[in-house]
Amino acid sequence: MTDKNKRFALLSVFDKAYSYKYGQPPVYNKWSEQWAADAIIQSYGYEQSVELLEYYCEVAHKIDWKYFSNHAEDIRQKMESTRKDLRDRAERRAQAKRWLSE
Repeated sequence: MTDKNKRFALLSVFDKAYSYKYGQPPVYNKWSEQWAADAIIQSYGYEQSVELLEYYCEVAHKIDWKYFSNHAEDIRQKMESTRKDLRDRAERRAQAKRWLSE
């Protein structure tokens, strides 16, 4: 079980992202959803959980806490594959620049 402050801090990150995107606070039961936040933090650690939530809020058309908590592993895999793709593309661009400059 993680620290209660971390559970509610993760929910607060979601609240801020939701409020920024939609202009109103989300409607959900924080007291029951703290356990989903606890499971996510136990699985990935607090820092990576925040990073994962921020990525989800950035790329999702409609953000929803239930969806995030139920599909956190799928979102993590997508985030990792996107990062790998960006690294690979940067390497290929650098390699192409080297070839063209020779």
